[in-house]
Amino acid sequence: MKLVHEYLRSVALLSDTHVGSRYGLCPYKYLTSTQDELSAAINPGQKQLYESWLAYVRRMDEMKVDTVFLIGDICSGTNFRESGVHMMTTDMNEQVEMAASLLEPLCKGRKVAVWSGTPYHESRDFRIHQLLAEYLNGRFYGPMSNLKLEPSKKVVNVAHATTSALVYPETVLSRDIMFMKEAEALEKLYKINAIIRGHRHSYVEIHKHDVHYISLPCWEAFTPYYKNVQWYFKNQPDIGGALMLLDEEHRLRFMHFLYPAPKISDKLVSG
Repeated sequence: MKLVHEYLRSVALLSDTHVGSRYGLCPYKYLTSTQDELSAAINPGQKQLYESWLAYVRRMDEMKVDTVFLIGDICSGTNFRESGVHMMTTDMNEQVEMAASLLEPLCKGRKVAVWSGTPYHESRDFRIHQLLAEYLNGRFYGPMSNLKLEPSKKVVNVAHATTSALVYPETVLSRDIMFMKEAEALEKLYKINAIIRGHRHSYVEIHKHDVHYISLPCWEAFTPYYKNVQWYFKNQPDIGGALMLLDEEHRLRFMHFLYPAPKISDKLVSG
């Protein structure tokens, strides 16, 4: 038996690329304003990340993506708490330009929607993701939005920030759905059909009745800052992106595209 569907919309979902980090994505042959090629400093793990990125972009082309959602932490920021440790560059203009260079092949000719990310990875001086949206001829939606997915009546709630739990993330995501349903019943909210979040660096999909909850993967290898080291076994990332499809009956379907996580800071060493 072969099931065939016609899809009215095909949307690429991306979060947490952390451009500018030594453990995140970096475009090849990016030149700064002083003609320094930052990509010359990428490590083998970043090369692996970039090859996976190219594979994802090819798949999105095959799936005839019409829109790209960039859901926060596209740039990694300055890491001011550790004085720039783990960064390829702490110049935020360079990070935005690097991100635009990386994303341009995916975003060119498509609708682009951008949301802001974690305050720590933002800038104190300007809105990083708003500037990125301008570079990519996209639209900036701020920290959160309820987006009607035309031509349907489906409403997608999109934000970077998400709830969290030490052991069972699925429990708190389901709890979020319960709170959402309560707010809907009290007529405080629109009818929402999907919740899309980033931040956790791991992929989770929950489907309850007519609601989908998606926690997106990332494009950053394990980074050895204090909390990550403290919870090393728990905080292993899922690398990749996702796809949201709207079929001819206005049903939503989500697909993930996951790739091997490179070992950079925690590679195997002899002793």
